[in-house]
Amino acid sequence: MASLLLSLGVGSSQASTNTTLGIDVSSYQASINWSSARSCGTMFAFAKSTEGVSYQDSYFKRNMTNGKAAGVLMGAYHFAHPEANCPAAEANYFWNFAGSYIIADGKSLYPAIDFEVFNGHACTASYTAWFNAWAADVKAKTSHFLHPVIIVSPCVGACDLTTSCTLSVWGLDPNGPWNTCGCCNFVNPCTKNGWTYWLVNPNGAMCGISGAVDLDEYNGNLASLVSTQVVR
Repeated sequence: MASLLLSLGVGSSQASTNTTLGIDVSSYQASINWSSARSCGTMFAFAKSTEGVSYQDSYFKRNMTNGKAAGVLMGAYHFAHPEANCPAAEANYFWNFAGSYIIADGKSLYPAIDFEVFNGHACTASYTAWFNAWAADVKAKTSHFLHPVIIVSPCVGACDLTTSCTLSVWGLDPNGPWNTCGCCNFVNPCTKNGWTYWLVNPNGAMCGISGAVDLDEYNGNLASLVSTQVVR
């Protein structure tokens, strides 16, 4: 994900009183001791699954399986290339690889899509239309969740979402929700209602992980996370 700087320590105290601590991971973190990460306060995690229509993360399946076994709520995320592919192609590619891990087992979170490439929107009239179409295609695969989550920089990508979107918002800016970017976030139909997740530190440390990892927060307590974001 985006490279932004903020320094935090390890443990559940990293999350503020009214938020819940999580991480997002990929093959970059390699093998993870999920039990150790859970013991240090990791309550949820998102694992990279796919990118575009040609990349599958080699650690995705073990991350989903081992994370859930350790008691961590697990979600899958897809890195989008809207400039290169129609939304249906990317939705199908993502679901064919990750769909069997997004199930009503009480341990799966709504899936997410990472929007960091701003070079065009194939087969659609706007970025918002591209991501809404992707979300609709993924949602049509199952009746077990309400809507995916879009991971987006509030200072860049969010300003490209010019109409109402059918996804929840995950912000990429460790300075805080909308704090540093007045460009569009308070009036943008997609982002003005606030955030569901937030990246608080892209260079964090967590038990069970060798090297840096993204530390994230859910905007609510654990009970809220379970009741509103877990696949049912």
